[in-house]
Amino acid sequence: MGINIKKGFTLIETIVVVAVIGLTLPVIFAIFFVLLQQQTKIYRLNTVKKEGDYVINLIENTIRDEAVTILSSNSPIPPDATNLKCANDSTSYSSTSSLYFLNGEGSWFGYLVSGNTIASSSASLASINLTSSKTRISSFSISCSRKYLYSQPSVSISFNIKYCNDVACSQTRPEEIASLFYQTRIKLRNQ
Repeated sequence: MGINIKKGFTLIETIVVVAVIGLTLPVIFAIFFVLLQQQTKIYRLNTVKKEGDYVINLIENTIRDEAVTILSSNSPIPPDATNLKCANDSTSYSSTSSLYFLNGEGSWFGYLVSGNTIASSSASLASINLTSSKTRISSFSISCSRKYLYSQPSVSISFNIKYCNDVACSQTRPEEIASLFYQTRIKLRNQ
């Protein structure tokens, strides 16, 4: 007589395996989707920080190294000496749209808000956007002040930069919003 050995799984073993898989798969998927959301948040914050740092460093270095005179954003364009701002002591000027400067050669350049981006404008080049379509600028403010006649005027810049594409602009959940505030004060060297 031969012993009959069955090859295969019993019903109980199959039910236990299916139950274990049924309990672990949702946990694995939940962990995967949390990691995916965190990666999206990191990407958005990285984009905002990279563009904000670029804009603030470019403006800061250009104004510090090149600007000699500060001009208002009022007409006429191109700006000239009739638009002179912060030339006397105890003066200040503020704008939410733009501010222009003259360099050592007498050419003008400036920074302005164009829609939802910050743009650079100059006598030699057309307006160039400094931020991409992935970000939006809000609460832009640029101003100058001078305390004393023999001190250099200073320029203050502040703005919010936010990650914003077609989907991200409509997001209201805090974990999906990537926004940073930038602020700096620049003292003119070349006057």
